[in-house]
Amino acid sequence: MSGKFKTTWFWASLGKFDVEKGFIFKEKVKKVSHRNVDFDEYAQHLQNAYEQLDSEGYDVVNVVPISMGTSEVCNQSNGNYVGDVGFSITRGAVVVGKKKEG
Repeated sequence: MSGKFKTTWFWASLGKFDVEKGFIFKEKVKKVSHRNVDFDEYAQHLQNAYEQLDSEGYDVVNVVPISMGTSEVCNQSNGNYVGDVGFSITRGAVVVGKKKEG
């Protein structure tokens, strides 16, 4: 039976945080974080995927997270290089739908 399952996927942007820039005339600027995603965007993409599959006659049966790995340089407080630290964040998902019965 063809077309019983359907998949869609999404990828969310990296999160941002405020940092102060300048010495005398300080201003806040947004900086990209490689440690988290934009959770509002992630949630909206997930909701959109669910609604899209539902409108096409599918029930969501699985959500498979997509992780992104990266690393950062690790230094001691005196500046000595210790090594790199690796980690991953969930950046997106594959959403699987199954054709509704009936």
